[in-house]
Amino acid sequence: MKTFPFVHLVALIIGGFILLILRRKYQKMRNRELIIIFVLYAVLVALFTDQVMNLIKKLISFIQV
Repeated sequence: MKTFPFVHLVALIIGGFILLILRRKYQKMRNRELIIIFVLYAVLVALFTDQVMNLIKKLISFIQV
């Protein structure tokens, strides 16, 4: 799973724009909720970087031994 770092950055930017569009459509959303959603989304995107995937593979191989 070789991806370039800018792909993750683009995914974060697109996700931020989508959240802003949803904020305009649904006025009852609070800024705090949007920040929490964006942080959780950033963690989800970070989980799919090469470093984290390699760490997960190492942990799984360590558990299997």
